[in-house]
Amino acid sequence: GYTRVQEVSVLTILLLLACSGSPTQPPDVQPAPTERPTDVIVITLDTTRADHLGIYGYYRETSPRLDRFAATSLVFDRFIVPMATTLPTHMSLWTGVWPTEHGIEANVMHGGKAFVPSPGLSSLAQILQDKGYATGAFVSAAPLDDQSGALEGFGHHTQPKRYERPAEQTTNDALAWLREQDGPMLMWVHYYDPHNPFRAPEAYTDLFDPNDARVSTWMTERNISPVAKRPTGQKVRAKPAIHGYDAEIRYMDDQFGRLLEGLEMSGRLGNALVVVMGDHGEGLNQHDQPAHGLVWNEQLHAPLFIKAPGVIPERVDAITSAADVFPTALALVDLPGEATFMKQVSGRDVRATTDKRPVLSQTSRRQLEFGQPLTYALTGERYKCTMVEGQPAVLFDLETDPFELAPISESPELTACQAELTQTIEAQRARAAALGSGQTTDVDADRMDELRELGYLDDEPAN
Repeated sequence: GYTRVQEVSVLTILLLLACSGSPTQPPDVQPAPTERPTDVIVITLDTTRADHLGIYGYYRETSPRLDRFAATSLVFDRFIVPMATTLPTHMSLWTGVWPTEHGIEANVMHGGKAFVPSPGLSSLAQILQDKGYATGAFVSAAPLDDQSGALEGFGHHTQPKRYERPAEQTTNDALAWLREQDGPMLMWVHYYDPHNPFRAPEAYTDLFDPNDARVSTWMTERNISPVAKRPTGQKVRAKPAIHGYDAEIRYMDDQFGRLLEGLEMSGRLGNALVVVMGDHGEGLNQHDQPAHGLVWNEQLHAPLFIKAPGVIPERVDAITSAADVFPTALALVDLPGEATFMKQVSGRDVRATTDKRPVLSQTSRRQLEFGQPLTYALTGERYKCTMVEGQPAVLFDLETDPFELAPISESPELTACQAELTQTIEAQRARAAALGSGQTTDVDADRMDELRELGYLDDEPAN
């Protein structure tokens, strides 16, 4: 027979086995998680026209690395930004609402006032940081610096010491931070190179033939002015501008490729949600406009690619805006806190609906400081109407007039488009009031100098 000690030992073992549910697993060992949280990588391309990239049909090889990435991603063919201005469009990306709603309707107000993001909103960076993500931002120009509001929620960031910096420096900082990470992360890398002035490294300036006959064909199709003036009076010649612009895109493209290689080597790229987005385009003398900030299509149509684990590449034709980017992307992955983010958004998952909703775009509120009314545009599937506040709207038939050269001043479609445009403006202003948007704060003298150097504080309106 058993001794008393042996009886107690057997009973103890039986109790332990019963509690553990398995004779092979001790009760204090938990199953290992099957996968780590999804990383989020956001790369924004300042001042990058969609139609100057190969993936959107451009005739020059400006974007081989971006094109290869796009071939593995969702490619959005009709991504129309809410403002052809850096800070407002980025804030719509990070908050999922329109510029009027988050309150950032200019890079900076004339006279040195900066906008303050609505206190009723949280950026996706803030939400992920609260959920334990390491958050790093690497921006290349003053409009997105630590006084802009765009860096809320980023525990680590770097920015140019003055004005702007080239993509190589920004990429260096991003890769250095990447090497230090071992948990889930949100990384944002912002490239600024295609913004005026065009000064790509010398190795890139001779990649394209400035006398290529296709440049003249391109200009003729779009009625591009051979010479146009900036608000400051500076003359801009279209052919050299296009040449310099394309060289900057190609330089940025190489640095984008270098960043992707670093992410691949880190082992994170395959598990990541990756968003690559242009914040707006550039006029390049189309519609007699060298720069950006207006509501012509060449200034509003930007590239957008989204890649996520298991997602099959395809072209997406739905009209999409910056407020839609994360609502669309978050439908592809499960992120902590995404329900909180989705409660505040005005954008939507554009792939989940057949509703053909048009998107509103507008000019910078900074125009008001110069006595110039705001201009709005509503872009739909076929028709686009534009309206200077207080004046009649005009219509463009994008099917027959893709370059917006023949405005229509009277038609049933114009009447319907203008009514919807007015209703959309009113709805956004109502939500802005509810969110407490539109507050401003003073800008310090150093930042004023930086913005002036980049052309944002001239004596006349700038982009």
